[in-house]
Amino acid sequence: MRGELQMRIPALGLPRLQSIIVPLATMVLFAGFTGAGLVFRRKPDVHKRCMMLATIAMLPAAIGRGMSALLGIANPVAFFGAVALFIVAIGIYDRRVLGRVHPVTLWGGLGIMLSFPGRFAFAKTALWQHFAQWLVS
Repeated sequence: MRGELQMRIPALGLPRLQSIIVPLATMVLFAGFTGAGLVFRRKPDVHKRCMMLATIAMLPAAIGRGMSALLGIANPVAFFGAVALFIVAIGIYDRRVLGRVHPVTLWGGLGIMLSFPGRFAFAKTALWQHFAQWLVS
């Protein structure tokens, strides 16, 4: 486990304590979208989009591993950019089928996209450093 964590740190280009924010934020997004999907399970349009966004929130790790192993690309911008394509695809689907982008797609997709730079900005704060140090000790 520890060797695996240290192996991924150079790919992110972050110090060890800052890199912890990436998987933790992914788990929070997944739980949030999944919970919302469960709450709105009687509204199929909302439920479907929440569950799709929950799945998409988990993709950066898989895409990152694939890009690193197959293409030799170890750039977080590429990982997150590839995830953005999935969100755009849902928006295009909504536009064609509904004639508009569904609010869940719009706000949920925007939330996922803003979480990427937000993670890296928040990881540099003293609050996060203190929490991450407590978490690993």
